[in-house]
Amino acid sequence: MGLPELTETQIEQIACIIGDTQGGLTGSEIGRFLAQCQMEDPDPEMSKWKRLYNAFCDAVNKSRSTNIVFGFIKRCFEPAQGLNDPERYSRMRLEINTVLMLVGVEIRDDGNFYLVPKAQSLSEVQRRTKGLRAKLTGYGAHPEVLKCCREELLANDYFHAVQEAAKSLCERTRAMSGLSLDGTDLFQTVFSGRDPYIAYNSLRTSSERNQQNGLKEMLCGVMHMVRNVTAHELRIRWDINEKDAVDILAQISYVHKLLDACVTVPRTA
Repeated sequence: MGLPELTETQIEQIACIIGDTQGGLTGSEIGRFLAQCQMEDPDPEMSKWKRLYNAFCDAVNKSRSTNIVFGFIKRCFEPAQGLNDPERYSRMRLEINTVLMLVGVEIRDDGNFYLVPKAQSLSEVQRRTKGLRAKLTGYGAHPEVLKCCREELLANDYFHAVQEAAKSLCERTRAMSGLSLDGTDLFQTVFSGRDPYIAYNSLRTSSERNQQNGLKEMLCGVMHMVRNVTAHELRIRWDINEKDAVDILAQISYVHKLLDACVTVPRTA
């Protein structure tokens, strides 16, 4: 697909995100990616974002195209780049997409660019955010779900907000259990009927054990129906409108409320 032209301000914002002191690439990573993209490194002693911005501007002026900036972004977000620090990878990618959505493009976790509805202004994103949050608040949504309704996640409609909300169930279960598993393997282990890490109740009666199993199945169901689908399907095949997002996020909110009632089971040495 043909990539749109970026403005100078957009290029600067991209440089600021990738070169952010706290959450961006390291200086050595920037140097390596510049070399791989055959871009001149202006001065390794500069602040990281200025170093990147100057390198971008020089390359764009020489090529007379901003495609070289897209090439650098693609290099940064090759899927293998996220293996060592997936949280940084995801955060940077979402922040980059808040800039790219203004030109109607996003980069997904397969490392490729896709066309998305172009946002005409930041106020459009803000209106979308406030509308969804208002509806969820009316449902009494759990705070963990409301965290997933940030502007950068809603910049490309509701796809990423739903994905992040589903992932929040895994993150919370890992924090409570101390395990590092993921998805259904995590829930099957943590909410085991015989040796649980987390319990919804005392598990003394058949009914209580059924409730524990029901919570486990609800968590696994979210993974099968939401997290795994949004993570692996092309967005064009799994588009999410506002009504769907509210329904899905309300369900995830309910599961978080069930987790509020759970206790961590002490482990024997």
